[in-house]
Amino acid sequence: MTRRFSFADSEVAAVVAEGDVLRVRFAAANVSEPDATAFSGERQGFVAGVELVCRGGPWPGGLDGLAGRLAEGRVRVPGASLAQLPLPGELGEASRLELRFAQRGEFAAAVTSVSLISPHDAALAESFAC
Repeated sequence: MTRRFSFADSEVAAVVAEGDVLRVRFAAANVSEPDATAFSGERQGFVAGVELVCRGGPWPGGLDGLAGRLAEGRVRVPGASLAQLPLPGELGEASRLELRFAQRGEFAAAVTSVSLISPHDAALAESFAC
């Protein structure tokens, strides 16, 4: 089963820098996955415990206040700008992470690689929003 993570509408719990590693922890990651039983062919919902792990740095200061719902986000790679990523997934040639929060906060940093991970037993809580 291949899941797809979307930055938009995901809820960031914290952004933490540890040396050359930056971790964006999601309280609720916006995820879609294939569903052969549904007419649309996919289920949409949220997954808890997803983490975006970036390598690079140095990281900008002021990370403590970065939390909340994302209006949009993307990872820039050579020749593309990705607002969705496979979950789990790894991009070995990423160049920039950009996050824009719904409450007007923004974060951008140069990165060298990006990994998106989730707990092994992470269940999808379906969204029935219209």
